[in-house]
Amino acid sequence: MAIDIAWLEKNIINRPLSENEKRALSCINEANIAAGAKIITEGQPGGTLEIMYSGRAKVEDNNRYEGRITLAEIEPGTLFGELTFLNRKRRTADVTAMEPCVIYSLTQDAFTGLMQSQHELAYAILAAIMERQTNVIMSQRVTLAPLLRTLKEKAHKLPLFIKIAPVIFIIIYILAFFLIPSKPSYNTGSKTPATHSSAPATTPKGH
Repeated sequence: MAIDIAWLEKNIINRPLSENEKRALSCINEANIAAGAKIITEGQPGGTLEIMYSGRAKVEDNNRYEGRITLAEIEPGTLFGELTFLNRKRRTADVTAMEPCVIYSLTQDAFTGLMQSQHELAYAILAAIMERQTNVIMSQRVTLAPLLRTLKEKAHKLPLFIKIAPVIFIIIYILAFFLIPSKPSYNTGSKTPATHSSAPATTPKGH
């Protein structure tokens, strides 16, 4: 199945492509993923940008306190794996298909070739990555804002002693450091023997 160039123009590149640019996108690979299969496995090498063409997937991670949790859902038109695509570090989460998916993928090596031969196209892909990251940051702000407000309200309700306890502890520690005398040092070397006068004893003269 050929890559859907018109779909990429509309959803990813956001502009019409020249014939040369369309031919250059032949470096994009396509994969069909069954429902329940892993698209990305945590810990595997990065260096590949994925694009969800059709289907849905979920981003999962192991939380220390809650176990297996879903961090986000990926829908058609979404780029993912973009950070490890740029830095080639290992994947930080699992991505699992929730239904049959068609995934487009672009390796970093292929992208480097685009930068050399089709730099405007490469720039458009980078712009799509930046837009994706901006959307992620904004969604995190919306999610975290209520939590931060709740924590702030709870902090205001804490007793005064709990609020100032860390400061008191630091003050006591500093005072103890300066006021508690250090242990005296003892000389463990050999004692010097007492010295005696070397002057000869005087004998009283006879009469």
